[in-house]
Amino acid sequence: HFFSPRFGFAWSPWGAGAKTVIRGGFGVFVTPIGVNGIIQPGFSQSTPFLPTLDGYLTVNATLSNPFPGGFLHPSGSSQGLSTYLGQGVSFYNPSPVNPYSMRWDLDIERQFGQNVVFEIGYQGSHAIHLTDNQSLDYVPGQYLSTLPFRDNATINLLSANVASPFHNLIPGVGISGSTVHVSQLLLPYPQFTGVTEDGVNDFSSFFDMLSMRLEKRFSNGLQLLANYSYSRLMSYTTRLNAQDPSPENYVDSIDHPHRVVVSGRYGLPFGKGRHFAAGAGPLVDRVIGGWITNFIYTYETGGPLGWGNVIYLGGPLNIDPHNPNHTFNTAPFDRNPNDQLSDNLRTFPPRFSNLRSDNTNNVDFSVIKDIPIHERLTLEFRAEFFNFFNHPLFNGPNLSPTSPSFGTIPNGPANLPRTTQLALRLMW
Repeated sequence: HFFSPRFGFAWSPWGAGAKTVIRGGFGVFVTPIGVNGIIQPGFSQSTPFLPTLDGYLTVNATLSNPFPGGFLHPSGSSQGLSTYLGQGVSFYNPSPVNPYSMRWDLDIERQFGQNVVFEIGYQGSHAIHLTDNQSLDYVPGQYLSTLPFRDNATINLLSANVASPFHNLIPGVGISGSTVHVSQLLLPYPQFTGVTEDGVNDFSSFFDMLSMRLEKRFSNGLQLLANYSYSRLMSYTTRLNAQDPSPENYVDSIDHPHRVVVSGRYGLPFGKGRHFAAGAGPLVDRVIGGWITNFIYTYETGGPLGWGNVIYLGGPLNIDPHNPNHTFNTAPFDRNPNDQLSDNLRTFPPRFSNLRSDNTNNVDFSVIKDIPIHERLTLEFRAEFFNFFNHPLFNGPNLSPTSPSFGTIPNGPANLPRTTQLALRLMW
């Protein structure tokens, strides 16, 4: 019974003739919740490998005896709320709602002459109640560091070993040893190693796009189609810290603001019945006539880079995503492994709109020729060139400050080099 209206219109303004059309629409589109495959706790069991039970002071499990405590068996529902004690548990959102999106658009199309059409439009979308999994078992924020540098006092406190209140009470799991980390006891549910709620409906997104299209329909041997779009996708789908009550607004990881696609097909004007050598004989026409060229050009802005919990000291990055040896200036980051942040409330955002990976810049080109052999027999020759100009599309740079390859692109191009394909096809 979800209300999901759809509305649309098309109008040719009076006085503009039949060559101008204005179109618009609005709709609500609902995503079904469906049937979620959830393994009910207690009815599936795995035995963890526990190398130590006292913070690596002594050895518990060895290769000759990897499971000294035996194997754990499914308990069913007999243990009630005690099911999976000492292990990670998850459960599905008990009050799910349908994710849905509201979409709208407005377009103006105008015909010029007999074969050219230009269109400009705006599209928008707002997605609501998007789902994700949320951790409910985390160290409360008041125990974490808020300093902009490594807080060894907090780290040492949270990682310190203390007597475990679960000793011998939960056999076969890590927290049943004689000692346990302080951070484990500060969790909202210290009797578990993790509690996750699946299918939480607190994410959303906004999308806006301006698009333009120019199309020349096939005439005089030429067909052309050009599309350009400028868009922005902002999403509330990231919690900077597990302790945050709600997700924060960042540019989405699949945001590509500029996209250009131009494609064309042109029959060369040579041979019988064409502009040049129209009176060519059969033999000459087989050589110079019937050639057709095709191309597709694609340009797209790279996606935003995903940053971790880094220490940024300030200063320009001068990013150059097409330079694999020096993609950005690494000097503004603290790269000392002993200085890296841990057990802190993160403040450095995961993505920035102006820090992006390499742009797509690609041309595919082909040449086709039909060679008539007999009245009902034709030989087609095709020469196809993918990535015609051999432009590399580089992967994103290494963003781990402690890595020797930080600020470089160690994995090379993400696309294939120029590829040539030749083919003959006999048609009858």
